[in-house]
Amino acid sequence: MDSSSRKFWGAENFSYEESPHPSTSLRIPGLTHESFDNTFPRNPKITSIMHTSTVAREYANQTPLPVQTGNKEQTKEKYFLDWPLLTQEFFMFASCSEFVMSRALYEKNTRKWPLDMKFTLGNVGACSVATTCDFFTLGGSEPLWTNTNQAVTVDKKTRMPARLPDWFLEKYRGKGHMDRGLIVKPFDRPTATYAHPSVVQWSDTDYYNHANWTTYVRWAMDALQAALLLQNSSSTQSYSPYSCGAKAPNLVSAEERARSALHGITREIVSRGLRKLHIMYLRECLQGEYIETHVWQDGTSSGERELVYFSVVKDGEDICQIKMWYFDALQEDEDDEYPV
Repeated sequence: MDSSSRKFWGAENFSYEESPHPSTSLRIPGLTHESFDNTFPRNPKITSIMHTSTVAREYANQTPLPVQTGNKEQTKEKYFLDWPLLTQEFFMFASCSEFVMSRALYEKNTRKWPLDMKFTLGNVGACSVATTCDFFTLGGSEPLWTNTNQAVTVDKKTRMPARLPDWFLEKYRGKGHMDRGLIVKPFDRPTATYAHPSVVQWSDTDYYNHANWTTYVRWAMDALQAALLLQNSSSTQSYSPYSCGAKAPNLVSAEERARSALHGITREIVSRGLRKLHIMYLRECLQGEYIETHVWQDGTSSGERELVYFSVVKDGEDICQIKMWYFDALQEDEDDEYPV
């Protein structure tokens, strides 16, 4: 993000604090009219929340920190976490991420632009950096959403994980607000899933030439909606997601797979909005490659109606795993649905 892009984006009130943990704060434009889905009552799209988090984090990492008042010795530009210097040496690829959303985010009376953001160092490992972004309404004290993101250092030549440089470890290790890095545990993919096909498009890719981190989540959302359509719609005879050259399964078996894979999730539950999202990135995929996104729920008695699992699969191997938790019903909503 060059200086003209930073100015055009319109961020304001950029500030830096060293303690209790290194952090920056700024005011950003927030969500836009394109950030909302087609459900009632037009919920913010998780992909737009991810894009907003990305740009805000990039701004905080790539914008020179304000000169400290009275610091006559500061002649060089300084950056949060010395990020430009670190990324000269290494790629920083997202390994896992967590989003936690509030109910207020989905309330129509909550103003979603502009927003205040606080960006804080979370944890520094041997080859990973975890950070946290909190987003607030203006003057708000409770976050609308929080994104904890963990990036790993990758050698630019070998594209293999690499140890953080000593200068970075000495300067920042132990300074974050987290006792350990972000942990997103892998899970096994069962045989009873619904698989939704896709081909990676140019518009799905980023400047590293592989699918960007929001694309996997969009594939997951599309897979869930396709499964719900097959499960519930009377118009499924005219619907098939297999329009990208893949061999289409029998439609009846596709309906059966959708019904056997999902245990309780409904469009009404989805319309309440996402409460939490976990993503673990395992491998890359490139433009033109064929992938399938598998969706399912835990079919045991301990399974949650609001929890949905996803695996993005290439050549038979999981390349991304996702868990989505949707909000449960408020007590007054349950009372309305089941009047005495």
